[in-house]
Amino acid sequence: MKYRFLPNIATADLAFEAFGRDYNELFENAGLALESAMVDLISLKAREVKEIKLEGENLEALLSSFLEELVFIKDSEQLLFNNILCDVKQMGGGRWRVDAKLGGEKIDRKKHKLGVDVKAVTKHLFKIEVRPDKTYHCQVILDV
Repeated sequence: MKYRFLPNIATADLAFEAFGRDYNELFENAGLALESAMVDLISLKAREVKEIKLEGENLEALLSSFLEELVFIKDSEQLLFNNILCDVKQMGGGRWRVDAKLGGEKIDRKKHKLGVDVKAVTKHLFKIEVRPDKTYHCQVILDV
């Protein structure tokens, strides 16, 4: 399982948790969870490719910024993505960086089955952890 929605965490918002074998996969799956809240991923084609590079003072700040960037791109460029590849690296001084390649297309209300309109990523109950079984896990609440 790459991600799942958590119906009992937030009543007015939308919560999910994502999983991965490493931070790259965790970021990819968190991005796909966010996108799948907004659109049926199967209805999208990866017609456009966009690359983004972000840095954060820590891993949680970086994941939050990455997800916020996906929301910003949706709002500013009307692009949604169903293909997300991430390269997450730790830099000097405890900082982190993600280089992401995103594949998707512009929103077409006639063609795409749209879900909720995500407005923001909240900091409430936001967390990243590596579990004892060595799976990487995050919990995110979206303002919808």
